[in-house]
Amino acid sequence: MSNYNNIFEIKPERIDNLSNVTQLANNVTKLHLENNKSYDFVNEIIEEMCNLYDNERLKGKDNHSILETLEQFLANKKQNPVDIINICLNDQINPIIQIILASCYYYGKWVEEVEHKAFIYYQKSAEMGNIKGINNVGYCYQNGIGVEKDEHKAFIYYQKSAEMGILKE
Repeated sequence: MSNYNNIFEIKPERIDNLSNVTQLANNVTKLHLENNKSYDFVNEIIEEMCNLYDNERLKGKDNHSILETLEQFLANKKQNPVDIINICLNDQINPIIQIILASCYYYGKWVEEVEHKAFIYYQKSAEMGNIKGINNVGYCYQNGIGVEKDEHKAFIYYQKSAEMGILKE
């Protein structure tokens, strides 16, 4: 049995000369640059996704229709929507990302349908001062979506979004 154990033993590579060290350093640098390009590419896709969301909202489309448009966009970019959404879950500063995440949880698109999580992400967007997030929090309170129904709180959020320039949908 001891002979078989040695088969799986990992032995460190020996670097015999300076050219091997240089090659190793070049490989590490190349890997670092490739990772940054991937990171930049994903960030560009997410930024385009947010712009597309805004443009579709301006056209009067509802969140469910926008998610379908985003899915087509991501398919054209050869990106897995689940992977992109998982990356977006780490974003704590973009209110549009929060609304997209909320819509995903509300409709069960790319994630499990969880109304309370939808409410939480709408609320995060509202806390960032996003008018659509504020309006959606009012909608959640009005209809008891992910939160206990509260007409008074719904009115407050609707009033705030109206003061900011949105009409109740």
